[in-house]
Amino acid sequence: MTTARIVAALVACAALGAPTLAHAQDTRRGMPPADQPMIREIPRPTAFTVEGGAGIVGFLSGVGGVGPGWNVRVTGMINDRWAVEGNYLGSANTRADTRTQLVMTSLDAGIRYNLAEANRLPLQPFVAGGVGYAGFAGRYGDGFTLVVPVAVGADRMLTENIKVGARFNYRPAFFDHLGAPNIPVGDQPGADTWNLLAQIGGGF
Repeated sequence: MTTARIVAALVACAALGAPTLAHAQDTRRGMPPADQPMIREIPRPTAFTVEGGAGIVGFLSGVGGVGPGWNVRVTGMINDRWAVEGNYLGSANTRADTRTQLVMTSLDAGIRYNLAEANRLPLQPFVAGGVGYAGFAGRYGDGFTLVVPVAVGADRMLTENIKVGARFNYRPAFFDHLGAPNIPVGDQPGADTWNLLAQIGGGF
């Protein structure tokens, strides 16, 4: 083979391999955007997600200690920025006064706003807010309170259909009384809670 043919072959190989090399270099720079899977970089928009999670729940009033919490959430996307959510949250906390269990069951619905589009960042940050119900079973429990949860968090697609994320919630409560019956209403400990939850679920 003449020198000219060798040079021509090398130039052709370099031209064909350059895009592949550039793509590999781009991939090594960091995680793909939040709407693309980490395992396979294939964009797949999701109309809604169903997620389950667990974490910790605590009371701001000190009525109970920090305890385990569990959560189920359904999210429906309106557009790239806005979504609607439905949440179930449960927890079990030990009361500080009686050392008995106080079990919370809460249901709420709300709106989520994505602070950035999912194709811009490795994680998609968001804020959310809503309104709902919480009931507390156990000694000196309250069967009905009004809650107004607010949250901040971030998530991303792990694969084409699996989403992972975490969020912190503050859940102020109203019409809440978690003290003994002989305690005046104004002195009753409240049911304001906070929780930190990790989530995993499916996007469809």
